Amino acid sequence: MEELNNEQILSILQKYKDKREYDRNYYHTKLKNDKLFQQKQRERASEWYINNKEKHKINCLKHNDRRKLQNKLNYYRRLDKVDEFKIKHSEDWEKVLLLNLPRTPYERSTIKQSPST
Repeated sequence: MEELNNEQILSILQKYKDKREYDRNYYHTKLKNDKLFQQKQRERASEWYINNKEKHKINCLKHNDRRKLQNKLNYYRRLDKVDEFKIKHSEDWEKVLLLNLPRTPYERSTIKQSPST
């Protein structure tokens, strides 16, 4: 296999970005509000859940602790008592830092969550 030069690599990357942008725009302008597309997507999702009940259950259990931790943190954040959370639930605070959960409302909008698999 021949090696690609720098220009070819840049060209490939640019084509990839353009295709992604085109697909994104197509979805948001045409498909997103199309009733037939929505119906097909719902049927596909429903079929997946029916065929993969065990996978769905495992996935829910896998993220259950993180969800509970986030809810607990949000409760203390709403009351503006995050410092109290740090003291009362020090082991949970360590998990918050380890999981890189947003600790303030501003962080929630700026932190990019890694895609869960």
